[in-house]
Amino acid sequence: VSDLQDYAGEVNILGSPVWGWEGVTNPTPSVKGRNRETDAELRERFKRSRLDKAINIIESLYSALYQIYDINNVAIYENDTDEVNDKGLPPHSFLVIVDGGSSIEIAEAIWQNRPTGILSVGNTQVDIIDSYGYTRSIKFSRPTEVPVYIEIDLTTDSRFPADGEEQIKNALIAYVNQRQIQTGVVYSRLYTPINSVVGHQVNSLRIGTDPNNLGTSNIELLFDQVARTSETRITFVR
Repeated sequence: VSDLQDYAGEVNILGSPVWGWEGVTNPTPSVKGRNRETDAELRERFKRSRLDKAINIIESLYSALYQIYDINNVAIYENDTDEVNDKGLPPHSFLVIVDGGSSIEIAEAIWQNRPTGILSVGNTQVDIIDSYGYTRSIKFSRPTEVPVYIEIDLTTDSRFPADGEEQIKNALIAYVNQRQIQTGVVYSRLYTPINSVVGHQVNSLRIGTDPNNLGTSNIELLFDQVARTSETRITFVR
């Protein structure tokens, strides 16, 4: 899709003449389109939209939250017992954990789809105004980010791109940062994004949540945690 935009009045050429038409113009600016969605984007859109017609309250809440712009992933836990559960949820409460998105839009989606008479809990509180003008306090949580450090030792050959290390970093960041809430990092799976760049062999790969204590074990997460890495957390042995 071109980044160019036609402003009002700029379109004045008939690309495909039609009998009886003498001219053409655009009274309003053009609207940019978007690139054709990839297979991965199609799968993600399907995942987010398949609950649109749900009648179960929890599924409806999932669907409403996934419609919010820039939501990465969502986890919802409920405690319908009379005791505090193993996740620390009070009796008859529910916890929504949301990665990404606008806090006010999240709170509104929870209010519109919440189980009636059930307490919302979490580390974030947002006050919204309901349709009758009353202030409602909605709670949900943002996941705790767990840093993922990666150290790689490579031997490269002539096919290795000049920016090969940067490409590997970007591939690893994309892979790790799209992990779902509570979904840990499996050590062996990291070879896939690394090997998406040609012209090298991996001599060693070490990972961990502490840069001074790296190894080959998987990184496990708690129910309210999400894995995060970055360019500065990925290093290459020189």
